[in-house]
Amino acid sequence: MSDRRRFLLSTGALAAGAAAFAAWPSRDGGAPAGPRAQGGTESTAPLSPQADGRRPVASTSRAPQAAPQAAPAPAQGGPPAKRPNFVLILADDLGYGQLGCYGQKKIKTPRIDRMAREGLRFTDAYAPAPVCAPSRASLLTGLHSGHSAVRRNPPKEGEIPIGANEPTIAEMLQAGGYRTGLFGKWGFGPNAGNNNTNPNARGFTDFFGYMTHHMAKRYYPEFLWENGQHHPLPGNKGDSGPIYGPGLIMQRALAFLRDADRQGQPFLLMLTLPLPHAPSVVSGLGQYRGKDWTRQNKAHAAQITQLDGYVGMLMDELRKLGLADETIVVFTSDNGPHEEDHVSPRFFEAAGPYRGLKRNLYEGGIRVPFIVWSPKLLRKTAKKRTSHPTVQYDLMATFADFAGLKAPKNDGISLRKLWAGTGRPAKHQYLYWLRLHNGSTKSHRAEERGKGRRCAAAVRFDEWKLIGFAPGTEYSTPGKKWTYELYNLNKDPGERNNLAKSRPALVRRGERYLKRSWRPLD
Repeated sequence: MSDRRRFLLSTGALAAGAAAFAAWPSRDGGAPAGPRAQGGTESTAPLSPQADGRRPVASTSRAPQAAPQAAPAPAQGGPPAKRPNFVLILADDLGYGQLGCYGQKKIKTPRIDRMAREGLRFTDAYAPAPVCAPSRASLLTGLHSGHSAVRRNPPKEGEIPIGANEPTIAEMLQAGGYRTGLFGKWGFGPNAGNNNTNPNARGFTDFFGYMTHHMAKRYYPEFLWENGQHHPLPGNKGDSGPIYGPGLIMQRALAFLRDADRQGQPFLLMLTLPLPHAPSVVSGLGQYRGKDWTRQNKAHAAQITQLDGYVGMLMDELRKLGLADETIVVFTSDNGPHEEDHVSPRFFEAAGPYRGLKRNLYEGGIRVPFIVWSPKLLRKTAKKRTSHPTVQYDLMATFADFAGLKAPKNDGISLRKLWAGTGRPAKHQYLYWLRLHNGSTKSHRAEERGKGRRCAAAVRFDEWKLIGFAPGTEYSTPGKKWTYELYNLNKDPGERNNLAKSRPALVRRGERYLKRSWRPLD
């Protein structure tokens, strides 16, 4: 029996007859995580997601669902157990410094800034990889890129599927009685429906969006996928047309919320819009139209403010439906900022104070915004910030802990105590990243001084960060042929002072972690 099948069967049994668990954060426990967050501004209105006048399209029909499992049993003699809903918003190539709440000055993001002021903002949170596909696969499976089946970005229309024996967050939650929706980009199978790699086959009861990475580069797509079926968008030509793809996807996400509310079933909603990935195509330039910037920079800024508007719509709908108090919302990004389509990340200081961008294993390529919001469930950490190092492959363990489910074996740890402020949080011995070469840009190569096309891996342990570069484009066991850079992130967050020669013991320690983290693919 495969690991995935064994997990799904065991999780279903767990959900049907689980022992008691506490669904809500305790009223007692440890101190909140860190000082108050610095807020952004709300003085500028976001671009309206429907400002382009695109006509609305009827709501999607749902894919057939398996009968939901019974909820875990409440504690004996206590209040009825109620599991939280989860909303996970994953931006595409949004850098650490591209939101007002993380220091951005040129681009306006009032709704996400408000979310950060009201919730818990992380300063030391990471994507699992410096490029999209392995980062998203790790988020979904809880496996870092040395263990996941998806370790590089795919070639055009050559999507790499999530491993058959790697259960996803959606499979875990669906087996536990959750309705699970994905709205936006998938990217782990061919541009075809009804096969064992599409979202419906990997735990999502509802899917509307782009099936592949390449397809998601079309902001006015000729069609989108509605579960396993084509949903044609007449008149669209890829970069122009009557129907803006992200706007339509957003409508479907809101319809999912309303339908889940009517059913009273706990849910996971993943919103994975392609914004602000290249090309820089948006439904309108809005407040940036008159700026003395390049066309690409104006459109890129408008993409981010468009995304901010969509986040605001989602938060408003949660409040309108009365779901805010029982829902945990997470906002983050899949990797650092891009420079494709002539966008200038330096113009925006898109990586904040950090070195590098998308494809680099320096902080700018992997450190990302991460905000957690829930006015009731996480009330102890409201209006706080934390420097606790965390990574997105922690989400599976964390969601399982909040939902009272047993997570499949993975590389993450539960952040429930940290999010809820109910005790000392668990901490990783080290965090791990891998980069297998597939694609490059001028700035990314320049940052690495000729090593940008080589395989690379990195670990963070305590305040130390070790980056290793293999001698070639493919993985080899870290050792004498590798070259290393060592940085103290507390004293040198910009990673300018390489201490590898002066601290050989720390290099050897990091090298052991690198070796420990790689598992050959079956």
